Amino acid sequence: MSPPLDNPPQHRDRFLAFAFAASDMLIETGLDGIITFATGAFRMRLGADPGRYIGQRITSLIAAADQASLAMGMATVTLRGRIPPLVLRLADAAATPIALSAMMMAGPPARLCFTIGPVPALPGPAEARAPGFEEPLLFVREAELALRSGAEARVGLLELENWQDMQSLLPPEDMRALRAGISAILAEAGPGVVAGEIGQGRYGLLGNAELDVAALAGKLRDFVGTGPAAKRTKVNDTDLPLTAGKLTPGQAARTLRFAVTRFAAGGTKAAELDGTAGGLAGIIARSEHSARSMRDAIAAKRFRLQFQPIVSLADNTVHHFEALLRPLESQSHPSGTTQDFVLFAEMVGLAEELDLAVLVEALAAVRDAPAASVAVNVSGFTMQSPAFRDVVAGILAANADIVGLDHPHRLLVELTETAEIEDMPAAAAAIAALRAQGVPVCLDDFGAGGAAFRYLREFGVDFVKIDGLYVRAAVRGARERGFVASMVELAGSVGAQVVAEMIETVEQAALMRELGVQFGQGWLFGRPGALQGARR
Repeated sequence: MSPPLDNPPQHRDRFLAFAFAASDMLIETGLDGIITFATGAFRMRLGADPGRYIGQRITSLIAAADQASLAMGMATVTLRGRIPPLVLRLADAAATPIALSAMMMAGPPARLCFTIGPVPALPGPAEARAPGFEEPLLFVREAELALRSGAEARVGLLELENWQDMQSLLPPEDMRALRAGISAILAEAGPGVVAGEIGQGRYGLLGNAELDVAALAGKLRDFVGTGPAAKRTKVNDTDLPLTAGKLTPGQAARTLRFAVTRFAAGGTKAAELDGTAGGLAGIIARSEHSARSMRDAIAAKRFRLQFQPIVSLADNTVHHFEALLRPLESQSHPSGTTQDFVLFAEMVGLAEELDLAVLVEALAAVRDAPAASVAVNVSGFTMQSPAFRDVVAGILAANADIVGLDHPHRLLVELTETAEIEDMPAAAAAIAALRAQGVPVCLDDFGAGGAAFRYLREFGVDFVKIDGLYVRAAVRGARERGFVASMVELAGSVGAQVVAEMIETVEQAALMRELGVQFGQGWLFGRPGALQGARR
């Protein structure tokens, strides 16, 4: 049983009466989301007694793909006093849909009272499929939590080769049956296992040390071998124990992120090339030669910048441009994609060098285009570095004739969430220093991960950029539109303006404007290219 709280009994009685009217799980947390009381059908739902979850974050009960939605609700609860009903998925093997709502109770201490219950079945058939994570980094964040906790855990990576070919060659009914079978097998992975699709025909599993990845791969092979896809695909598996060994927790987390993202994009072949068989330490060991090549490439600036406009949604005028890194194809590094390039730099400790090189190139572009303003991406890993803060201060002082207090908004910084910030005070000091020197700061990919809400609370920022997944989804449903409206409301409460990314249609732009978003970015307004107004 969970320990009692120091709350007045009448509050508890009122809460219990309210909760059990329509729910089967009952949770109280502090405003930080840490569970202080839990009761109800935890064993049936999650396979463990409620007392086990005391001290954990409530987001740990929710599937990784839905944690950002819950984090957003929690971030706005102080404004609304409640979290309206959300349809989310539990962090069980089946990713069971649940209805969650919460209300804030006055203190001291103030607390959040959550109720979780079943979702009524919708009429009509639905296509069965494995729970998806929208993007591999959502799965990675869940795995990183297990890694940082020190618990014995492992990640399994499963791949069905030639997935895209099968989608074009097999009849739709065969693909539906294939997805349904995969979903059923992943649902049997074991209690507490988080499983989902992280790429086309590629799946990630996160469980304890007893997770048998080879056995699950065998079940998939048996299933696929009896169906119409038998001659068109092969099941590959990779087992990755989550042990940091001699790596620091931060280095281990960055290595995990690089490995899973590479697998999601390139499959088992990419994982083997990265040295996944040797665990996280093996990946680091395999990367030593590539790290030297990347350091040389950064020093020689073997990359280029492209610039994409960010416009005012009120009149479509350009506000500023985002500088986007593009590695040169001739460069020696693990992948030609920008994402892998950046993740690799973070993994091997070169993120700071890369961010500084990009900043210098962007400043050269600003000097060459007197009417343009440019935003530069800086990783959370770099933002924590006092050395980076000092070097940037010197760079800004040397370029005071084009950027800084006398030339506001000529240079902006976007804080990216590829690497989660561990030293919050150091990052806060760096952000404050930038803003004091006339450089506005934007939180990138707001809503894609729970950490962004914590950053908004801890840092003073001027802009937040809403992740494009929410922009696309908002056109499809009222629930998603509500998410965007809440983000706009939350940003406004701290004095930040909002940018919506990945706007591709007039309909999306109009909807974002109606929801209170001030700026837009996407192919509708221009693709990345040369900086407008450059003299050469």
